[in-house]
Amino acid sequence: MRTYPTCYPCMVRQAVNVLQQNQIEPEIQFQALKKVLNCLALADPNLSPSEIAGETNRIIRETIDLDDLYLEEKKASHQLAMSYLDDLRQLAGQGTDPLEQALKISAAGNVIDVIHIEDYDLWTEVQASVNGRLVGGGLEAFRERLSTVSHLLVLADNVGETVFDRVLIETLSIPVIYAVKSGPILNDAGRQDAEAAGIDQLAEIVENGTRSPGTVLSQTAPEFRELFERSSLVLSKGQANYETMDEQGDKVFFLLRIKCPLLSEKLNAPQGSVVLKQGGFQ
Repeated sequence: MRTYPTCYPCMVRQAVNVLQQNQIEPEIQFQALKKVLNCLALADPNLSPSEIAGETNRIIRETIDLDDLYLEEKKASHQLAMSYLDDLRQLAGQGTDPLEQALKISAAGNVIDVIHIEDYDLWTEVQASVNGRLVGGGLEAFRERLSTVSHLLVLADNVGETVFDRVLIETLSIPVIYAVKSGPILNDAGRQDAEAAGIDQLAEIVENGTRSPGTVLSQTAPEFRELFERSSLVLSKGQANYETMDEQGDKVFFLLRIKCPLLSEKLNAPQGSVVLKQGGFQ
């Protein structure tokens, strides 16, 4: 997915927010923001928003000399999500379709966002996701693929979301390989975060070799690219993975909550919708 003009205000807001959250001195904030704005001015719009955001985050990290910009936010979101684990498991047992219910629960964790972290009540959003429809038309194709493949490759998204993914994995009967980042970027999950959520008890955890938002295959480690090529079914979590994986064919299924007007238009669903969409189709 290419970058659109409406993506730029979001990137600038994200930069301002993270500088303020880390209590950076105003003069250093100005230095970082000038570099970010210059990066955006020169960026190739044919790149995905996630690729450009990865570069702006690198600029901020280097300017303020801080490797993990969202460390405290990740700790808080993990603790909050873990506090709901038993409730999530209870919800998983209440649906008439166990797979659909588990997918909606997994997608509900996608609401956790470092840009809008104070704009929602997590449990209210979970209930809204689970009580709503799973749109996008991908459910039956995903169910059919699950019955024929040797394993499912999951592309993880944010730290708190790993707890929601755990509930999904607990309902599946095939082996799962859970792919995380190899270093801090935004509030994305790394190996330690997945292990803290108990994913290692249920699935094989692998690192993709990058510390960039989404999954840009050309940037990933050769071992991960080989894994992706031999995986017949991939569940791609969250917006950044959608932005970077939308041209990888029909073996990829995108599971996310729509939080962006642009994604709402592209996926033909209202903001707030929970979507499971198969790749390779308009």
